[in-house]
Amino acid sequence: MTVIDKAVKWAVEIAGDDTHQYNQDVRWGTHYDCSSFVISAYEQAGVPVKTKGATYTGDMKEVFLNCGFKDVTDSINLSDGTGLQIGDVLINENGRGTSGNGHAALVQRNGGITVEARSTAYGIVSDVAYRNYPWDCVLRYPGGSSGAYTANWVEREVPNIGKSLATKAYMAYQSYTNKEADGYSFLWGNNASTASGGLRKYKDFLCMAFGSYYGADGTFFKIEFDDGKTIYAVKADEKKDSETDSLHMYHEHPFDRNVTEFVVDRSIVTGNDKFTSALEAAGISRSARVTRIWTSDTEPTAGGLGTTNSDEKEYHFADTNEKLPIHPRIFAQIPIKPTGDIYVLANGKDISRYVCDISWTNTKQSLATIFNFSVPKADGMKYINMYTPKEGDIFRYSGAKGEYFRGVVTEIDDGDTKVNKYVAVDAGWYLNECTDTYQFVNMRADECLKKICNDLHIPIIQICELSTLITQVYVDKPISDVINDILSKCGNIYNFDFVPEGIRFYKCTDMSAEPKFRISSNTELKDSVKFMGNISHKKSLGGMRNSVKVITDTDVITTLKDKDSIDEYGFLQEVVKINDGEDAETVARRKLDELNQIAESGSGEIIEELDSYTRAGYTIHIGEGHYIIKSSQHSVKNGVHYNKIDLERVII
Repeated sequence: MTVIDKAVKWAVEIAGDDTHQYNQDVRWGTHYDCSSFVISAYEQAGVPVKTKGATYTGDMKEVFLNCGFKDVTDSINLSDGTGLQIGDVLINENGRGTSGNGHAALVQRNGGITVEARSTAYGIVSDVAYRNYPWDCVLRYPGGSSGAYTANWVEREVPNIGKSLATKAYMAYQSYTNKEADGYSFLWGNNASTASGGLRKYKDFLCMAFGSYYGADGTFFKIEFDDGKTIYAVKADEKKDSETDSLHMYHEHPFDRNVTEFVVDRSIVTGNDKFTSALEAAGISRSARVTRIWTSDTEPTAGGLGTTNSDEKEYHFADTNEKLPIHPRIFAQIPIKPTGDIYVLANGKDISRYVCDISWTNTKQSLATIFNFSVPKADGMKYINMYTPKEGDIFRYSGAKGEYFRGVVTEIDDGDTKVNKYVAVDAGWYLNECTDTYQFVNMRADECLKKICNDLHIPIIQICELSTLITQVYVDKPISDVINDILSKCGNIYNFDFVPEGIRFYKCTDMSAEPKFRISSNTELKDSVKFMGNISHKKSLGGMRNSVKVITDTDVITTLKDKDSIDEYGFLQEVVKINDGEDAETVARRKLDELNQIAESGSGEIIEELDSYTRAGYTIHIGEGHYIIKSSQHSVKNGVHYNKIDLERVII
């Protein structure tokens, strides 16, 4: 059941229960007045309009809009309610208050039938015939129209005819004179009528003509446009197969290409301008393109409070996330000052003298850094006052120049007779373990990341500009996967990791690693890369792309190719779908630059200073090339810092 269904169902049930009365003094349950009734309906359905400050008709509009509602007043014919959908909120702000002349009502059924706390005389009532109060505004909760009619909706193919999906034709119902035809009763029967603008209707369904691909006359339609408008229609006439495309989906030459053809009353719609006015009266934009079409062989049920076998889903996950710190203590520690030597703390206790078997690993994909260490068993150390780390302890590791790792002890292996072995992880581990659901609609990638971090109280130490627009629903995903996917939509050269003070989001090519080491304490620093050992190296065409096609839901926008690369290696294409607001040329160029290269990878082992930290996500220069470090595996043995790194070539 959708948010809108819940709100309307609750309102109808309250109206049908005589224990609830209209009352302006006791108005937040058991009794209600007009505004508290509508506010409460959506509050209990999961939209926090009351929590966010809605109290009366004077502040409802602002708060409802802040909670995601849209102002659809301009798409509604307020004189007769045409265009109103179940769940719409009607507000008159005149008087602006419970004691003035303002009023609010909730649309119970399409077309304007309302349920409302009407007055002391009427009480709380349902099935109220539409009247223009007059209403100052109509607010609509997004995604609600799919709950307006329940049916066994089957989604159908929409033809790829680009801008012609916005073309809307019309025909006069008076020209339909064959009484034996299946569509006749929808146009001429007792349930047929003409809307005030001039469109012909069967009950509340618009009468339209479609190609035979979409079914016989009498098939019911749900049609969604790219401006968010959804209409419901019945097929009252069929386009001739001889006048449509090979699949019989849309009109072809000599007609303007069109999928949607409306049936009108020619006594009202006398020309193209009048047809535009008729569409506007029904809340339909002449320029809106068809994006999705569903059909049903049976007449849909009005009200949307039943069940449906449709596969379509509507999501209401925006800003529903828990606002809790990812860890209560990890970012609250006082920074460790440089000591000139290795310094290790567990639960604030110095264990530097006896910690051993130190190693740690991080990768570009896994986010979390995993730190391994051992501590001798306390009963074997008679003359040293030792602290034995416990699960949940804050573990900190500092090199000579400052703190490099801060995490939490998550695993203890005490099976060895001489030492306890430990695993500590940084805050990234919690993002791998913790799942949540996020919904972003045309939000910049950097703003999406900021929201996630703000929800979890994670300090952002560094974030690069990420202007890619994200429209995506993530259902029950590890938070680290959500972050990785957002970054991948910006290109594969971005990374994120944790430092002791918080999280960083950066472009890998902006972070350079230059590891060095000394053969002995009295010798000069040397370039670790020049002395790399156990080297492996390979090249591959796998993953290479020399053509990028950029599309929307309905159109091919642009294609960018590297002809020389195609001539040499063959045609390798990637198709990229963009969201509204993204520049197709920029996306194509960025993607081609990223993918149009031979994959080159390798690995090796280096030695670096104890106070050096070459980590995954950084770029390292080797010979004539630049490589992103995909993973780094550190270990400290006998005072020597070893690091095994896996690499991937990147073009800068």
